[in-house]
Amino acid sequence: MLDTVFSILIGLGSFVAVLSLVVFVHEYGHYRVAKSLKVAIEKFSIGFGPQLFARTAKDGVLWRIGALPLGGYVKFSGDLDESSFGSQEITEEAKAKNYFYAKPVWVRALVSVAGPLANFVFAILVFSFFFMGFGETFQKPYVAKIEPNSAAAHSQLQIGDIIVAVNGKEMSGAQDLRRTILTAGGQQLTLKVKREDAEVLVPIVPKIVQRETPFGDMESQGLIGVGFGDRKQDIAHVSYNPIQAVGRSFERCGEIVSVQIKFIGALFRGAMSAGHLSGPLGIAQTAGMVANGSLNNLPDTATVFDRLGNLALSLIELAAFLSIAVGFMNLLPLPILDGGHLVFYAIEAIRGKPVSENIQLISYKVGFVCLMMLFVFATFQDLDRFGLFNGVKAIAN
Repeated sequence: MLDTVFSILIGLGSFVAVLSLVVFVHEYGHYRVAKSLKVAIEKFSIGFGPQLFARTAKDGVLWRIGALPLGGYVKFSGDLDESSFGSQEITEEAKAKNYFYAKPVWVRALVSVAGPLANFVFAILVFSFFFMGFGETFQKPYVAKIEPNSAAAHSQLQIGDIIVAVNGKEMSGAQDLRRTILTAGGQQLTLKVKREDAEVLVPIVPKIVQRETPFGDMESQGLIGVGFGDRKQDIAHVSYNPIQAVGRSFERCGEIVSVQIKFIGALFRGAMSAGHLSGPLGIAQTAGMVANGSLNNLPDTATVFDRLGNLALSLIELAAFLSIAVGFMNLLPLPILDGGHLVFYAIEAIRGKPVSENIQLISYKVGFVCLMMLFVFATFQDLDRFGLFNGVKAIAN
């Protein structure tokens, strides 16, 4: 019983810590760029709702922590609310007081994009630290099985081969090889394989097959028909220098954004149901699993400091993944998000005057309602996945 309570508390604490860190990074991006461009700032808040902590800095900015750790905001002086919506009547007084809405459109655009950009920079820095400090461990593509009548069966590949390169490009593991082959259906490939103490070149043409992707689409993919083994002696470790670590970090960020784009596209095409959405409870569950796993996957001889260090590293890595998601989602052209602000600023730059105040206000209200509906729906899906409605479903059936 006590273990369960402890696990829940660790999970909740980890969720609050991770989300608060990501929100702080995002809002600090807005804050830092606004400060550098001489925009007057009234308030910096992590969390919404009742105030738990507040402190006014020497520059007059109120730093606060709200009771609901589900977001944050930077309120600029002169804004009517926390959505950076201000009066369109730009007076000399507003300019003199450095109000946000009185600044040139390029200043407002830079401040808006700074939040998502800070999320991406944070993630790249974290990933670079991990890649440089710990490297990567991967499974070598050891051929353990060859399917009958497959491309591999009609080639010179043999069980026991280790595929080390494709068309001269070194493979960093079985996953890298799979990705390469998936996009090469029907193309002539030259595999460099390690066979005992020799290296052999094996020509092969992956068959083209139609398969359903994780996003519900049918896609033409390349397939050679081999199964890879998981022998311990085929586990390899790669170390990265600083430049390589940064490059690999950009790749990792690109992979995560690509998955998000495909997921959103699949939702709009109807290829994937909205039931796959995850809300704050889903994130909290993930944070709890990561936290409890990082505390328990060490040897019994590990000290409390070892476990806390492992916990901190695991949560920082999770924060980097979540930071990319938050940065990308905030760039979507939905009013009330940074992407929506950027759309209005682009229109203003083209027209030479801002979109009417009424249209902006209505758009923000619609955007807020849509965001709240999405939040409620995602939370409902989380509760359903947790089995909260199983009893109701049983009665209904």
